[in-house]
Amino acid sequence: MKKTFDASRPSTGPASWPSKGPSAWKGAVAAGGRARVTRVGGLLTLLLVGWAVRAGAAAVSPMAVYLDDRARTSSITLFNPGELAEEIEIGFAFGYPTSDAEGNVGVALVEEPGADEPNAVPWLRAFPRRLVLEPGQRQVVRIMVQPPAGLDDGEYWGRALIRSRGGQPPIEELRGDVAVQVNVETVVVAAVSYRHGRVDTGLEVVAAGARRDGGRVVGLIDLARMGNAAFLGRIVAEVIDGEGMVLGATEDVLAVYRTIRRRVEVPVPAGAEGPLRLRYRLDTDRDDLPAGGPLPAEPVVHTVPVA
Repeated sequence: MKKTFDASRPSTGPASWPSKGPSAWKGAVAAGGRARVTRVGGLLTLLLVGWAVRAGAAAVSPMAVYLDDRARTSSITLFNPGELAEEIEIGFAFGYPTSDAEGNVGVALVEEPGADEPNAVPWLRAFPRRLVLEPGQRQVVRIMVQPPAGLDDGEYWGRALIRSRGGQPPIEELRGDVAVQVNVETVVVAAVSYRHGRVDTGLEVVAAGARRDGGRVVGLIDLARMGNAAFLGRIVAEVIDGEGMVLGATEDVLAVYRTIRRRVEVPVPAGAEGPLRLRYRLDTDRDDLPAGGPLPAEPVVHTVPVA
């Protein structure tokens, strides 16, 4: 049994209301969070369902690592809060957040990404790569990048996979008349980015919409990244009335590596009458990431009527 902590390609057409029910993908993009994991062929799909980086696993901090030409080495700290020793193995995979047609976000880890992807995985190393973490023990792990010469300017991506085994007793299951012990492996996923040369970022709103659904306003917004590096920030959605008064608001983290569709749901007071509008505000205000993580970018404000 495997448990993973971290996150179909996003639609690039106009925002539209899906005809199907809620997707199995639920969550929000971030540097890391709790997720379920399934493997189909060479594709490992992480479904974000929370923010915890501890649940029978070694704690990892920070959950994102940023490397560049001046600092090609950084570190993460592992801590074992449990009562059993953890066998730790650190590897790397390629992946970044994408969304489905309903605006639900996940991170698919691809073992062999296409040649056009900014893949940093072959250049990443961890020291030590394997270790045993005793109860209460901390261990600093260095993350190093060794890029080849002649790279184009831009940001190159990977994910560090911190696998923990042995920290939880085996799960006993009864299958018919046979008792089975299932060993648990937990994977914590941290984002790793290498920035080479000139890097910049920004956002373009491709399409957006909003509709009233009972006591809430539901919005979809399609975003495309500008520049040559990921946009890391937040999305704030506010329902405003005809006089510009904010009736309700919601906020979430936002990561746009290429394109993404995001869904927002904003509660509104009972009896709120139209015409209403939904205002999207997108900026790089992220206090949950290490200093220097989010690149500077101009804030984006986009307002649509509520149907």
